Amino acid sequence: MTYLPFSADWLTGGVRGLPRLSAWAWPRRSWRLSPVRLGAVRLGSVRLSYVRLVSAALLLVMGLGSMAQAARLDDELLARDRTHQMPDLRPYPAGNKRKIAFFELMIPLVVAENQRIAEQRDWLLAMRKRAGDGGRDYSEREQERLNGLCDQANLPCDVTREDIGVSWTRLLLRIDTLPLDMVLVQAIEESGWGTSGHAREANNLFGMRCFSRGCGIGPPGREYRRFESLEAGIAAYFDNLNSQRSYAELRELRGRLRNAGQPVRAEDLIPTLSAYSTRGNAYFTTLYDLLRWNRGLMRTVRERLAANGALS
Repeated sequence: MTYLPFSADWLTGGVRGLPRLSAWAWPRRSWRLSPVRLGAVRLGSVRLSYVRLVSAALLLVMGLGSMAQAARLDDELLARDRTHQMPDLRPYPAGNKRKIAFFELMIPLVVAENQRIAEQRDWLLAMRKRAGDGGRDYSEREQERLNGLCDQANLPCDVTREDIGVSWTRLLLRIDTLPLDMVLVQAIEESGWGTSGHAREANNLFGMRCFSRGCGIGPPGREYRRFESLEAGIAAYFDNLNSQRSYAELRELRGRLRNAGQPVRAEDLIPTLSAYSTRGNAYFTTLYDLLRWNRGLMRTVRERLAANGALS
């Protein structure tokens, strides 16, 4: 399978008459485009120069005349590209074959979500430094992005040209990454290695529930949330841990470790997940066991994916 890097600079680079969009106006993202068919043409195998030309032509046809419009297109295309659906892993025999299939599917998606959040965090740190140096006066685009990140963090900000309306510390505690191996072992436990009904039918690998009739799949009143894509389900899991009151202890511990210059490890954060399961210490023991039994395979699969360029 061929993946094409897709960003604003790549899309407009080298096309006379189209501006090269700067990183601040169009945040750089690395997207994975699954091969699709246009008539008899397989997009994953066409020449990059041709795809770039077609992409530039699309921008011209759509009449994009401003950076703001381009940024909105960026967001829309990112949403449309999130089309990975949970495959049925049950045909793989239980054991290493199913585990490898699960890790090959999940590791790139979790890494991509962590990269997305890391980029958001880096931008916030730059904004905080600028504010501390007396360089406020946020642009309209910056105010819009700050408000969006406050919504993502579930914080009541009131961003103006001069102030964000909430402490930088509170916001940064909620815009942060999670250890890959912790995310994976929770997905394993909550979805039975991706074979549960809510994983296969609703792209829900983390057992997240909803409580209004018809909101998802399963018995009324205790339904599992349904997501349009695996990426949407993973993003909701990250939002849950990063914004809900039940996981304040996780965020505080992660923040202390970061401030002390120490690594944020799955082993450290697992005990803060008491709100995730009613099983208490038995749940923690299960997650620790899954870490111990599978960490070597996780590392092997991740290294292979990185060597093949699947994590860029």
